[in-house]
Amino acid sequence: MTILCAEARFSLADPAALLRALCEHLVEHHATVSEREGATLIVLDGSKAVLRLAKQELLARVEAPNLAGLQAMKLAIASHVVELAPAGSAPAIGWQGDGSGPSLLPDFRVLTVTDTETLTPHMRRIRFHGEDLARFDTLEALHVRLFIPPAGLAEPVWPMLSEDGLINQPPPEQRPAVRKYTIREIDVAAGTLAIDFVLHGDTGPGSAFAERARAGDRIGMAGPGGRGLRDAERYLFLADETGLPAVARMLANLPGAARGLAMIEVADAQEEQVLQAPAGVTVRWLHRDQAESDAAPQLLAAFEALDWDQDGPSLYVWAAMEHEAFRQLRSATRQRLRPGLDQHLIVSYWRNGLSEEQHALEKKAAARAG
Repeated sequence: MTILCAEARFSLADPAALLRALCEHLVEHHATVSEREGATLIVLDGSKAVLRLAKQELLARVEAPNLAGLQAMKLAIASHVVELAPAGSAPAIGWQGDGSGPSLLPDFRVLTVTDTETLTPHMRRIRFHGEDLARFDTLEALHVRLFIPPAGLAEPVWPMLSEDGLINQPPPEQRPAVRKYTIREIDVAAGTLAIDFVLHGDTGPGSAFAERARAGDRIGMAGPGGRGLRDAERYLFLADETGLPAVARMLANLPGAARGLAMIEVADAQEEQVLQAPAGVTVRWLHRDQAESDAAPQLLAAFEALDWDQDGPSLYVWAAMEHEAFRQLRSATRQRLRPGLDQHLIVSYWRNGLSEEQHALEKKAAARAG
């Protein structure tokens, strides 16, 4: 098997301290770190880096079985050297060997619209064609980042890896908007996938793109990320429209003997969809147009009304919704789920009154605060 490799030298005042910090950080990202013949070996996602200390230098050699893996390891090493170097002392970086020259990000794909389908008044499915989609065909990581070029741009401009192995962003006026979505369907052999978009006018780049998308339009995609389906004896899914595509994909891929309940909140009966699910999984639709103005969030009220045997089989709860409902549901599940037996993933996909960027910054700040 052919192995691609590249090398770089990093000039640093204290390379040993930076190497320690680099290893500690990459271990948190599931890298394996070991010492071998006076060098540090880092293995991550099938690629490896061999790092050696020299006088005020860190010498790096990265190896991978393919170009994507090589570029990913170069990015992991270079970006963290820059991040962990003392302020104002980040070294100039130049890689030699395979994979030289600008290139797309290793997990980046260009997608071309093939057709669109209106599923409900506020949900549109867009089908795409792309190359080398195998990494996205997983239920363990459901989310992808879509790179949506500005409207009216004659030719999309994508983020690129530059000669130093770092990401070079397009100029602001050409820079794609980045939004998280869920792959609804994927066929790796055919090179096709589908993504469902919630339509809410031009209030966001994703919705605006879905409104105007035509065959031949191109967007970028990177990932996958996030957590998805887990093995359990019973399942409980709760979602509003933003979480519906993920729930629908998981339902369609549950084992035939699976048991459980999916409760999905939508505006009204026109927003319901026909979903594929095992016979033992019930799909229940909740309509906001039937809720009283001062009522608790429908998903929360439906969850609190559930009654299950506390000595029964294990339960996996997957939920995605607006932030306030998420906050209340997360608190409620902590009271009812059984430690050591039940599992849950409850996430906030959006927050009323905030843009996606504002919501993302808020979630990051909350995570840092613990």
